[in-house]
Amino acid sequence: MSDTAGIGRELFWGVPAWAPMATYALFAIVLLTSGTGILQRVKAWRTGRAERENRFDDLAGRMTALLKYALLQARVSDRLTSGLFHAAIFSGFLVLTAATTLVAIQNDLGILILDGAFYLWFKVFANSFGLLLVAGCLGALLRRFCFPLPGHLRGVGEIGPLALLASVGASGFLVEVLRIAATRPAAASASWVSNAIVPFVQAAPFGTLVASHTYAWWFHLILAFAFLGSVPFSKMFHLASAPASIFLRSSRANGALQAVPEIEEEERPGALAVDDFSWKQMLSADACTRCGRCQDECPAYAAGMPLSPRDIVLKSAAVIHGGGYASPLPTGTLQPCEGDAFARDILTPGAIWSCTTCGACVRACPVSIEHLDMIVDVRRGFVSEGKIPESARVALRKTGDTGNPWGMPQSDRLDWAEGLDVPIASEVKTFEYLYWVGCAASYDPRNRKVARAIATLLKRADVDFAVLGPEETCCGETARRLGEEGLFQLGTVPTVKAAFEKYDVRKVITGCPHCFNTFLNEYPLLGVSVEVVHHASFLADLLGSGRLVPSRKLSTEVAFHDSCYLGRYNNLFDEPRRVLAAIPGLTVAEPEKRRDFSFCCGAGGGAMWMEVPGRRINHLRFEQLRATDARSIASACPYCLIMFDDAVKFHDLGETFETRDIAEYMADSVEPDYAPKK
Repeated sequence: MSDTAGIGRELFWGVPAWAPMATYALFAIVLLTSGTGILQRVKAWRTGRAERENRFDDLAGRMTALLKYALLQARVSDRLTSGLFHAAIFSGFLVLTAATTLVAIQNDLGILILDGAFYLWFKVFANSFGLLLVAGCLGALLRRFCFPLPGHLRGVGEIGPLALLASVGASGFLVEVLRIAATRPAAASASWVSNAIVPFVQAAPFGTLVASHTYAWWFHLILAFAFLGSVPFSKMFHLASAPASIFLRSSRANGALQAVPEIEEEERPGALAVDDFSWKQMLSADACTRCGRCQDECPAYAAGMPLSPRDIVLKSAAVIHGGGYASPLPTGTLQPCEGDAFARDILTPGAIWSCTTCGACVRACPVSIEHLDMIVDVRRGFVSEGKIPESARVALRKTGDTGNPWGMPQSDRLDWAEGLDVPIASEVKTFEYLYWVGCAASYDPRNRKVARAIATLLKRADVDFAVLGPEETCCGETARRLGEEGLFQLGTVPTVKAAFEKYDVRKVITGCPHCFNTFLNEYPLLGVSVEVVHHASFLADLLGSGRLVPSRKLSTEVAFHDSCYLGRYNNLFDEPRRVLAAIPGLTVAEPEKRRDFSFCCGAGGGAMWMEVPGRRINHLRFEQLRATDARSIASACPYCLIMFDDAVKFHDLGETFETRDIAEYMADSVEPDYAPKK
C-alpha cells in the first residue's frame, strides 16, 4: 500500500446513468416509510401517563450507561456465544453504516474522501466488518434453529429481519466480487474477502460479469432499502429504542420501586389499561430485543408458574400498537381490551402475582427494561380495584391491623429476647445503634434464634445498641411490593418515622435484607434518612476491627445462598462470605448460580404469603444448593431461612441437613452458649 496515488472509489460503476436518480427516489420512499413508522411509535408512547421521576437528571451517568450498555454491549456479553454473535452483527452494522455514509458524502457533496491510503484502509475495514456482519447473522440463525436457548423465539418476526440483514451483507460482497472480477483494480487486495472469492467467477466473459454486477447491484440496493424501511415495523426498531431506553433508565437506587407522588390524590395509582403505563415504559416495551434473557433468569418461570417477564413486555407492546409489529399474541386476543381487560385478560393476574420481585429480569436485560415497575404498577392497579389473591389480602389486612403480616400482637415482639437482657429504647433512651429486629425475627420461631445470635454478638462486641420492642412495626416492604402503595406511604412510613424521631435514631442495624433495602433505598425518597447497615456488613466490620474473634472450630462445609435483596439489589456479596471465612474450620461451597446471578428463594414480593401454581421455587433453589454436596446452607435473610427450612422438611432431611444464618455460625464460634435451652 506504499504507492497509493490515483487509487480511489469509483461510484455507481457498471449501472445505468439514471441509477443515481432512481436510488435517491427509492431512498426518499424509504425515509417516508420509516418516518411514518417512527411517528406511529411516538404517537403511541404519548398516550401513556406522565413519568413520575426525572429521566434526564445525571446526564454524565446516563451517557456513561449509554456507552457501557449500548455501545460496548456490557450486558449482552454475559452470554459468551450469543454475545459474540451480537457483537459481530452490531459492530458490522455500525461500520458498514459509517462506510455507506462516507460514500454518500463523497458522491452528494463532492468531498473527496475515499482516495489514496485512506481508501485502502477503508476497504480493509469494510470487508472485515462486512464478514463479521454476515458471520454473526448466520451464527445467530444457526443458534436459533439448531441450538436454541429456552427463551429464544423462532417465528418469522424473529428470523426474518436477521435473514434480511444477512442477505444485505452477502449481496454487498457479491456486488464487489463481480466488480473486481470485471475491472481487476489495483486496490483489489484491500478488499481481501471479496478478492478471495474472485477466482471462482473470473473465468466468466466480461459482458456476463458486467450484466451480473448490474443485477446484483440492484438486488443489493433493494434488500438494503427493504431492511431500512422495515426497521420501524420490526424487532430491529431496538436499534433506535434500545439506546433510548438505556439513556432514560431510572436513576433511582437499584432496590427502590418508583414512588407514587401525592398518593392521596391519585384516582388510580397503578395500571389496569395499557395507557396507564408511562411513556417511558411504553418506549422500553418497544426496546425489547426478544432475547429471552429475562425469562431464562426468572425463578417463577423456571418453576412453571404463569409468569414470563419477556411476555409481559411483548404483550404490552402488542397492545400498545394494536397487535402490529409481529405480535406474540394469538389472533383475536387483543379484542376487546377496554377497562381492566388488558391487565385481566392479556397480562393475567396469574402472571402478575407470580413475581417474587427478585430483580433477576432487570439485571439480565441488555436494554434496561424495568420489568418490576411494570409488574408492581399492575399490582397497584389490582389493589385499587380490590382484585387481589385472598392470601395477599389477609397479609395486607394483618399488616394494617397489627403492624405485621403475621398478625401477631405488638406485645410479642420481644419474646425472642427472653433471658438476654437486651437494652430497650424506651428504657435506655439514648444509644448509638438501633437494632431493627424485623417482623420475621420477632415472630417466626426459627428466626427468633437468629435475633438472639445477632443480639448476643452485639453485646459481646460491646456495641451501644437498643431495640424498639413493642414500638417496632413493619417497615412496609411486603405491602409495597404487593401493590398496596397507600398502606406503605401513608401507614408504615409515618409510623416508623415517628419512632425514629422519638429516639433520635441515626444508625440502624437490620437483620433482614428486605428491611435493609427499604430503609436504605426507599425511605429516603419519602423523607426518612438514616444510616443503615445489614448485620452481615456489621459483623464483617466487627471482625475486621478485632471486636469479635471467633475461636471455636466448626468443622463443616456450607453452601452459601446470596439473597436477592442483599446481593443483586445492594451488591453485598463479599461481606457475608468474609464472616463465614473467619470461622475456624468452616468452608464455603459456591453453587453454580451465585452472586449477581443467584436464584431466588421464592419468598420475595409477598410470595411467602401466597400460593401460586407451579413447582415451589424454594425447592428448586434447595436442589441447586444441595448440588454442592454441602450438608448445610448459610444465608443472611430470614425469608430465605424460612423457605429453606420448608424445603428441608419437605425432603425429610431434618436429621442430616441444616439451614442457618451467618450470625448463628458466628455466635457458635464466638460464644457457643448464646442460645440457652428452653
